[in-house]
Amino acid sequence: MKPALRHVACLTTGLLICHAALAQLQGRSVGDVLNELRADGLIFIYNDQIVPAGLRIETEPRAQRGLALAQEILAAHGLALSEAAPRVYAVVRDSAAESVRRPPAAAPSQPDKLEEIVVQTSRYTLAADTTAPKNFLTQDEVQAMPRLADETLRAVQRLPGAATNGVSSLGPIRGGEPNETAIVLNGLRLYEPFHLKNFYSPISLLDSRLIDSIEFYSGGFPAPYGDRMSAIIDANSIRPGQRYYEAGVSLFHTSALAATNFAGDRGQALLSIRRGNLGELSQFAEEDFGKPDYADGFARAEYSLSDNTRISFDALASGDQIVAKRDDGAQTARAKYRNIYSWLTLDHDWSPAASSRVIGSFTDLVNERLGWVEQPGQRSGRVRDERTFHIAGLRLENTLDTGGIKHRFGAEVRHLWGDYDYELDLTVFPGYPFPSSPGSVTTRRVSPAPQGYENSAYWDMRSTLGQRWTVEAGMRVDVQTYDGSDDGEQWSPRVSLLYALSPTTKLRAGWGRFFQSQGINELQVEDGVSQFYPAQHADHAIMSLEHAFDRGFNVRVEAYRKYYRRIHPRFENLFDPLVLFPEAEFDRVMVDAHSARAEGVEVLMQMRPMGPWSGWLSYTWSQVTDRIGTTDVPRSWDQRHAINLGVTWASGPWTATLVNSFHSGWPTTALTIDPVTGTANIDLAARNRSRFADFNSLDMRLTRTFILPRGALDVFVEVSNAFSRENPCCVEYVARRNADGSLTYQRDVNSWLPLIPSLGVLWRY
Repeated sequence: MKPALRHVACLTTGLLICHAALAQLQGRSVGDVLNELRADGLIFIYNDQIVPAGLRIETEPRAQRGLALAQEILAAHGLALSEAAPRVYAVVRDSAAESVRRPPAAAPSQPDKLEEIVVQTSRYTLAADTTAPKNFLTQDEVQAMPRLADETLRAVQRLPGAATNGVSSLGPIRGGEPNETAIVLNGLRLYEPFHLKNFYSPISLLDSRLIDSIEFYSGGFPAPYGDRMSAIIDANSIRPGQRYYEAGVSLFHTSALAATNFAGDRGQALLSIRRGNLGELSQFAEEDFGKPDYADGFARAEYSLSDNTRISFDALASGDQIVAKRDDGAQTARAKYRNIYSWLTLDHDWSPAASSRVIGSFTDLVNERLGWVEQPGQRSGRVRDERTFHIAGLRLENTLDTGGIKHRFGAEVRHLWGDYDYELDLTVFPGYPFPSSPGSVTTRRVSPAPQGYENSAYWDMRSTLGQRWTVEAGMRVDVQTYDGSDDGEQWSPRVSLLYALSPTTKLRAGWGRFFQSQGINELQVEDGVSQFYPAQHADHAIMSLEHAFDRGFNVRVEAYRKYYRRIHPRFENLFDPLVLFPEAEFDRVMVDAHSARAEGVEVLMQMRPMGPWSGWLSYTWSQVTDRIGTTDVPRSWDQRHAINLGVTWASGPWTATLVNSFHSGWPTTALTIDPVTGTANIDLAARNRSRFADFNSLDMRLTRTFILPRGALDVFVEVSNAFSRENPCCVEYVARRNADGSLTYQRDVNSWLPLIPSLGVLWRY
């Protein structure tokens, strides 16, 4: 036989032998096959009682490998998989399968569980459940996605309608300010859930390892959610069903996680801690920018008192300490932050059609900021800012299914009290920042101590009319007493409609009014404001069309309009937002608009996993303007065009994701120069009349899973802004005197973050 033919014959024989080995699964041990599937990067958690050594595969499975094979061979024995963490699955008993295999003698009739009908527009779910048709990204895809500092909320920033500067973990949603988004964890709203809050909040307390799912509303959210005007981020933590451990280290964090069950599987416990490594990394920087240190921890214990009653306790805590420097130490800031959230939840199912939840909570926030600026001949000043807040809350939620109508109703009461202690002493010498500047002295002392209540109630109903129409309508009422504004109750009607054009095509429309009071922690004392403003509100009108194509392609087109009224004044720095003391800068201005409007069209195309490939493409056209007097002025984060393209490849132990993000340039303000005198000044009429350059960023992440004798090791490499494209953010003007004595102002533009690499390892067992 010729050598070439011999090689072909050997190769063909080897393939046939391998195929036969794969096909001959009948009669083999289930446990052995699960162990072999670890080569695909999957980890299965079970004991010898639920998967005994003698448990055999009785019939030849149709699936050949991967998760589908594991599910098929377990289902034949009344077992199922529960995802405990990304690519980690606990083997559990399938109660539905058990009831089919051994039906009770006289089982009461129960209504079939219907598929959830999503009526609201602007809803996306980032979850582990890959069977839900409304998912945007699965949990595995979120873990694989490039996200600077492992920040969970950067997955939200990939969704249509989000504007991000690349630094902050949360940006404006559909034209709203960042504080118009509420973040909820396991049923509790979190206040200021960010690290380094006065330094652009780059990292949230939502550790990506802890989050099982995120339900994101970019507008039009239902009545159970309130007191925010733009968006809701509702997150749920993981609930591992078996003993599970993690330990990881990256350039940004060192972390550890442990989970276990107790009391005969009636209880579950989870503990996680995370510490930032930025303080250590700062020692290797060429310039001394300071040292940030932060850490957070999360604990949860859940116990089933009975088949119908469950109780759980959650605690989330964080601590920050940062020393920041600028201009070779001429500006220095020291800040300390402490967040503590604790809440007790009781769930009870009265019947298959009625349930209740009670949440009792306590929140404690402490913010301290101290800083100096010493620039001889230019300015000298000191800032001291101390704030403490406490919130005690009680929330009741109920669901009731009366057959034709499903109701949700509830109420909440919060007692809030806080203390502000703010001092500013600032002397600006003549000639700073420009030769014609007159100089000034600012002294500010503000120490309000607000306290009172925040109460709310809501009712929401959903009903199906015929075979095509579904309607959801609700009403919400909110009232605050701590702010002293005496603006009465805020009534918020909301309605959403769903019309099924076909089994694969759905048309949705929604309208609602959304009020937002000024939070007890949002008083702008740093800008001389000592009283709360009345509640502001926005009206949302949204329409969307969604179609599911064959072969896993989905397309969604959505148009929205938001009209703001009675909006609060806000303060911005026109030229340079990246400063240590925004209130002490010369370009600090108040934006006092009496109304605003945001509108846009969003297109989202998704490709569900096709072999190893999956991805998405989104395009957004939008604009947001403030109405100041009789003029429409673009907001500083207005971006007319935004495109996000993501591609994920996953095969065996390898996962790679590329994400390309583009947005048109954000507005900026040019310094006004008097053509006669050459004097520089800030003209508010020219605010946001210019544009920065467009920005495009390519981010990538590569992960390799190594199977170890005990668990698995994930090794990842990540690059943000791979081509180090400039993302303009800040403008600095420097006066240059010419030979004839005239002045020329040189404009220097700085950017947000350049190329940032990262790498890390995570051990899972």
